[in-house]
Amino acid sequence: MSQCPTTPSSMARWWNRRAIRDWYDPLVVHGTYKLLWRCHVRHVTGLYLNAICDNDTVLEIGPANGAHLDRADRQGLNLHLLDVFPGSLRAASERLERYAPVPHLADALEPFPLAEDSVDAVVMSMVLHCLPGRSIADKEPVFDHIADVLRPGGTFAGATVLAEGIPHTRRSRIGLNVLNKIGLFSCYQDSLTDLQHALARFDRVKISRVGSVALWQGVGR
Repeated sequence: MSQCPTTPSSMARWWNRRAIRDWYDPLVVHGTYKLLWRCHVRHVTGLYLNAICDNDTVLEIGPANGAHLDRADRQGLNLHLLDVFPGSLRAASERLERYAPVPHLADALEPFPLAEDSVDAVVMSMVLHCLPGRSIADKEPVFDHIADVLRPGGTFAGATVLAEGIPHTRRSRIGLNVLNKIGLFSCYQDSLTDLQHALARFDRVKISRVGSVALWQGVGR
């Protein structure tokens, strides 16, 4: 796998519990979503509302501060959170305390610590562009691991900023370059074509675009 130089340990300062709890919503959800990528938070929240039903077993990969699941407000979830950063897991677990979430400190590119066909819904929102690799082709193991744990007929939904195959403004292109340079993103050659190829592991895939963001939903086999 062609990796970018960023490592989890070098990025931990950005993903500490306090920063995620206090600053993720204003800077990212209500900041870069709209100002850089031209994608309002309602589009991402809609993924969660469409993918998750009450009483589902749910895996969220890269939950940040848990805001999207909190807004979706489904009842009785059996919730699992997976992230390589303990600060994010703590912040999301606190916000989603009503579900008694099970945190998994794990790399999304490695096999998940969950049983095969054990999950009703997997959500991975605005995470793929942060995973290490020069392109989505380098990040395809995460799609294999999702397919392993998602039950047949279950839902996989997500969103990501793409570098290629999707419109960018001058502002979004500058933002993408800066975020790649400082290591918050690893979205050098992430393309719509590679995303379509990766999602071929699932059935009834639908991909839409809002600004510079691709949003998708698919069904487990």
